[in-house]
Amino acid sequence: MVIKMNFLQKPSVQIYEPQHDPNDLRVKNIIMPSSKDRPIEIGIIGVPFDKAVSLGGGREGSRFAPDVLRKALKKYGTTFNIEQKIDISDLNIVDFGDVSVTEDIAETHERITAAVNHLLTKGILPIVIGGGHDTSIGTVRALSEFHSREIGGINIDAHFDVREIIDNRITSGTPFRKLLETGLLKGENFVEMGAHDNLNSRTYYDYLMFKKVSVFILPDVVAGIPTIMEKALKIAGSNTRSVFISIDIDSVAQCFAPGSSAPDAWGFDPEQIRELAFLAGASKAVKLLDIVEINPRFDVDNRTARLGASIIISFLNGFKMRRGV
Repeated sequence: MVIKMNFLQKPSVQIYEPQHDPNDLRVKNIIMPSSKDRPIEIGIIGVPFDKAVSLGGGREGSRFAPDVLRKALKKYGTTFNIEQKIDISDLNIVDFGDVSVTEDIAETHERITAAVNHLLTKGILPIVIGGGHDTSIGTVRALSEFHSREIGGINIDAHFDVREIIDNRITSGTPFRKLLETGLLKGENFVEMGAHDNLNSRTYYDYLMFKKVSVFILPDVVAGIPTIMEKALKIAGSNTRSVFISIDIDSVAQCFAPGSSAPDAWGFDPEQIRELAFLAGASKAVKLLDIVEINPRFDVDNRTARLGASIIISFLNGFKMRRGV
């Protein structure tokens, strides 16, 4: 069933379950299918779409990620973080379901934009689970149009994803090229974080420099995550109205995240990527999170799915800091 014209349909996996043990409130007990009692703060949207991944030479399978992450969230632990003494039990979170996708990439991106805009107009922060990284075209476009193109963003990724668009052919490697070239995103307010090794060509690095994009390579980020994230948020938030965070799971080393569309042996470890997600959640400037390229077809014992769920929970822990623990 598609909900009105927002192109959202009920997910096949429902995260929510009623609480059975009064002494053990779980994550699955607070992510609701709907909410009528109080304003919704955070909305989850799935985008089961990876056609552009295969067009870019990547491994298909990220279209299965939304439901697999829902299952991981359903099996996740409690709402209380003992390390940070943060309890997210009073956050009002709703799973809005999946975008109804088509075989047409541009049409699917339009539907993503409509779905994300539906949440933004209600004052809800969207957490979007892809899908290929091309889906960020739809999510970021919604944020940019909603805020009159006065936005910034941070892409946490092993790759720049600014490949040249030839014959209007969109792939999972082109989203930020598309956003920069269409003026939906300004280079001076865009940060690439986590690139490393020989994964990006000099041509695309030079393109980013020409566009005045800030690049923080993996070793520099790892050496000082709080400092680098503070700098990145300042760049993205300078003279803008909102900031997006896009996390590509291939930014994490393959040993920790084998279920990826384009894995690499090197990358962040779970503690580092979770810290980045927490700091993003804690920033009041951040109004959109997407997590992309998790590929269940190549996962090992659901390792990557559990990490994806942990990244989302880390973001929620940070979000709770916006209004105090």
